[in-house]
Amino acid sequence: MQATITWLKLISYAHANYDYRTSPDTQKVTVALVKDLDDGQNVSYPQNVTLKDIYYFWLAPTLTYQIAFPRSPFIRWPKVFSLTLQLFISVTLAVFLCAQVVAPNLDSLVKNLEANKGEVRTQQIFDYLLKLSITSTYIWLLGFYGFFHCFMNLAAELLRFGDRVFYRDWWNASEVSAYWRLWNMPVHYWLVRHVYFPCIRVVLISVPCHMIRAWSFLAMMGQIPLIILTKIIDKRVPGSSIGNIIFWISFCLVGQPMAMLLYTIDYWEVHFNAAITESTIEVPRKSFRFDKIGRFFGAHSEL
Repeated sequence: MQATITWLKLISYAHANYDYRTSPDTQKVTVALVKDLDDGQNVSYPQNVTLKDIYYFWLAPTLTYQIAFPRSPFIRWPKVFSLTLQLFISVTLAVFLCAQVVAPNLDSLVKNLEANKGEVRTQQIFDYLLKLSITSTYIWLLGFYGFFHCFMNLAAELLRFGDRVFYRDWWNASEVSAYWRLWNMPVHYWLVRHVYFPCIRVVLISVPCHMIRAWSFLAMMGQIPLIILTKIIDKRVPGSSIGNIIFWISFCLVGQPMAMLLYTIDYWEVHFNAAITESTIEVPRKSFRFDKIGRFFGAHSEL
């Protein structure tokens, strides 16, 4: 993930400085916009191309480079302490839910795969979806709050970074397309300013698991009908909450838990089932640590 963030930042750094080099008026507009919020610096290209400048951009909670950023006058240390405490609580709760609910359920899924030689019944899928839907939503919300609110505001406070619009009210989205525009503003700004990569989530999910699968891409493409449907509803029934209900149903009951199940099944097929197929010797269950993680936090493997 950090490599992807650095890559996006470097692209923005190169593109922005190319614009400043070829269009001097661009940097004047940028400096004029942040003059009242910045500390009065008068920077112009190529004076901004320094190690200090690029290091600050690498650490700043933004993906889009500009020649000057708005700065707060000083660091508010009580705010730093508050955000650090909130971040710690969010991470602790997310780990607790993973250990108490997600890990035992995924371990149970693996045992069913072993018992049924990789076959999964539709009834079992729905059973696991119901067990994981609410918990996965809570974990996602805790992760969102911990990263986009606590961590990014903490980094902004320590760096005196003034532009702190990291997300908008995506939870009130009446269209699915509005959710994608509002939930991650740094990425949205980067995509608007530079180039659009619709498959980047596939890389972020598949690479850590050492397998390339199309589930995330298909899920994103599957939202196109939902985007069209919610746009039609919003035009015909302005102010209606129907689109928001459709969004939350697709988000809670289908998206997050289904991704967990599909990638767990694929991971088992690739890393465990292949070993059983190639050898008649019983293979110890070393590839999955879900049960041990759960027992560490006091969870029972049998649900």
